[in-house]
Amino acid sequence: MQSVLTDLLNDTWREADRALWGQRRARILAAFTDLLGEGAPASPPEPEVRWLGEERQEGLVIRKLSFLVEPDDRVYAYLVLPPGLSAPAPAVLCLHGTTYDAKDACLGRGQNPAGSNRTAIHLAQRGFVVLAPDHFCAGERLKPGEKPYDSGPLYARHPEWSDVGKSVYDHMRCTDLLRTLPEVDGDRIGAIGHSLGGYSTVFFAAMDGRVRAAVSSCGVTGSWNVDANRANWSRTQPGRYVHFPKLRHYWEADRKAPVDFHEIIALMAPRAFLNISAVGNDPCFQVFAPFSELYYQVESVYKLLGAEGKFAVHFHSCGHSFTQSARALAYTWLEEQLLG
Repeated sequence: MQSVLTDLLNDTWREADRALWGQRRARILAAFTDLLGEGAPASPPEPEVRWLGEERQEGLVIRKLSFLVEPDDRVYAYLVLPPGLSAPAPAVLCLHGTTYDAKDACLGRGQNPAGSNRTAIHLAQRGFVVLAPDHFCAGERLKPGEKPYDSGPLYARHPEWSDVGKSVYDHMRCTDLLRTLPEVDGDRIGAIGHSLGGYSTVFFAAMDGRVRAAVSSCGVTGSWNVDANRANWSRTQPGRYVHFPKLRHYWEADRKAPVDFHEIIALMAPRAFLNISAVGNDPCFQVFAPFSELYYQVESVYKLLGAEGKFAVHFHSCGHSFTQSARALAYTWLEEQLLG
């Protein structure tokens, strides 16, 4: 197979220079940070947490809350606590896919929970504290007249930002909050998501070193540069989710992206990451051929850093789904990395 990905290392991992990788990593981080856009206010507001109710389900405690991430923007979320919690526990940020049910899908509620179905419940049953927030343009975060997954209101407030930049910022604020809770061991934070939640997990974990372990289901494409559907990452249609406005300039000029998926994933090394992808029948991520090269490139960085066993992939042929077997692997992965 012809190589389509740029090399991450200057040599084989056994002979590569860690200092040179460090320099390469800094360039990748700078390129990805630029794609994210202007960024949020330098000083996030005080969260002003509001506790909105508590219920019990299957022995779990489910608390609803909201907190500020911008002066006029409040995150709504569920905090799910495991049974018999007697000491601070590892926490996982559970990121939902593109569903109108938003955070409710992570509890298995609503009309279309899809791949997010009960993920927060399953993880809490395994001993994790779980935070399931609404995405910035979904669920209870929508203001009157706004439509789900419409980026327009974001760009009206922050014209130089990006959907992904806002998502990363919000999830960093979620991590800030988790680390203040007495139920949470702030040194053991993870993230998991499917589809929109899958690539949101990748981008968030790449940018926030506090995430010790992450799992993405159906959220990674083999390479932007050979993806016939790459325009979906920088849409121009009103009412759509845009992702990265700056990528549009590269596509229109028929230029390669300034950074590609294998480089973004490598930013996580040596922290733990499991990627789950469908083999050639995922309608959202149709480019599969570069995945073997992506795996080799990223795994070489992990080996260079002495982190064998911290990066893994699982391929299936079940389309754009998060099946029972894939979930079992994801949950076990997080247990091994965070519960130990």
